[in-house]
Amino acid sequence: MATTFKLDSSAADYLNWLGRSIHECEMPGNLRVRVAASCLAIAQDHHHAIVVLLDHSQFASSFALLRCEFEAYVRGEWLALCATDEEVEAFSKGEEPPKMGRLLESLEKTPAFAEKILSRVKANSWDAMCAYTHTGGLHVQRWGTDEAIEPNYEPGEIQEVLSFAETFGALAVVGVAYLANNDKVAEDVLAKFKERTGK
Repeated sequence: MATTFKLDSSAADYLNWLGRSIHECEMPGNLRVRVAASCLAIAQDHHHAIVVLLDHSQFASSFALLRCEFEAYVRGEWLALCATDEEVEAFSKGEEPPKMGRLLESLEKTPAFAEKILSRVKANSWDAMCAYTHTGGLHVQRWGTDEAIEPNYEPGEIQEVLSFAETFGALAVVGVAYLANNDKVAEDVLAKFKERTGK
């Protein structure tokens, strides 16, 4: 039997609140800020897309965007906090940044990421994220039932995808707030995130 999932309206409300919280923030116009903020905004866009896709029962595509969201967030924070001016300029001209492992290694030398939470996320989830993005066996397993080839995702898995998307959507907004030197927005977003997740 195909997956059925009803998205709670609070997911869209939270998504819209995050967008409004950062919408009018002014920030410096230098290249580092523009490039880093663009990556963080793309992470927010992926969060938005995941919510919309889940609401329309497009599970494969929503799962596939998790890696995209995570990568956009990590790249944005690396560009903001770690990249040299030369690396920022090269990235802005289309060059690839270092691989994920090196980005995380650099980021986790900064005080904001010293607890190495992002490395733990990668260690626990990267293989699955890649399988979902690249249509690996793990993803194909979720497309078979006894009766047909159709979506067969567990509700708990879908909820995990939503939680992951919300976490990195919120962190991306916090990252933009810090680029804008707006601690108040960052604090409000973190407080709302804790309220939503109970953490």
